Amino acid sequence: MPERRRRERLPLIQMDARIRVKKKLFSSSWEEVNVCDFTRLGLAVVGEHDFKEGETVTLSLRLSTEVGDITAEQVEAIVRNSRVGDEGTIFGMEFVENQKSSITESLGRIESVLSRFRKVTDRMRERSV
Repeated sequence: MPERRRRERLPLIQMDARIRVKKKLFSSSWEEVNVCDFTRLGLAVVGEHDFKEGETVTLSLRLSTEVGDITAEQVEAIVRNSRVGDEGTIFGMEFVENQKSSITESLGRIESVLSRFRKVTDRMRERSV
């Protein structure tokens, strides 16, 4: 059957992230953050909380696609830098190297899916020009 759409439909993909924020000595809460970019080595997020450079944080990541989700829970990262952007403060974070192997594997899978997704969208843009 011939394609009826004017433009080819892109696969759906969504990255959700939460970060554990310590409230008091023994209490914490999870806050949603927006992911700006991602690699298996680190990520950049925009959030409401004021993280300090050198601070170690715990993240929960979920990449949702049409064929299923890839999750990485209890991911530790170190805040490396921050800068003010259009959406708010952007925090650059580097993942801690000695994570559980399942976490490292999930981070690699997330990077792989995002990389393939970017290549598909780039090809789609080239065709439409």
